[in-house]
Amino acid sequence: MRNSLTKITLALVCLALVSLPLFAQKGKGGGGGSTSSSGCAIVTTPSLSTTTAAPGINVGVYGRVTNCSGGRARYTVTISAVSPCGEETIIASSLITFNGGESKLISISYPIAPDTCRGVSTVSISAYSGSTLLSSQSALLTVQ
Repeated sequence: MRNSLTKITLALVCLALVSLPLFAQKGKGGGGGSTSSSGCAIVTTPSLSTTTAAPGINVGVYGRVTNCSGGRARYTVTISAVSPCGEETIIASSLITFNGGESKLISISYPIAPDTCRGVSTVSISAYSGSTLLSSQSALLTVQ
């Protein structure tokens, strides 16, 4: 009985030692990485494939996000739209890794919902470090 308890304890210790490097890596869920949510990002004003569209039509959204810090950074880039009725829709959201000073082009096509209110809506591209908004720019889209 004592021999089996020793083997189980030794196996658990070995498992803990083997898994420790995985948890110490940044972004793996335990220790490691920066706890600061500071960063520097610049978002350009998005371009739209059209400035006037009807419900059900696809609209292209194009923009650029730049890491204005000197070091490597991971930012959540979100593309959203606010309808004329005030309802926000998250079109896309992705965690993107940037090298220092690197810019990345962002593009997506999304369909305007058939039941969207008519009027002027706002399409935005935003960059976040954690929950901190670093930069956001918007363009107007008229829904007919």
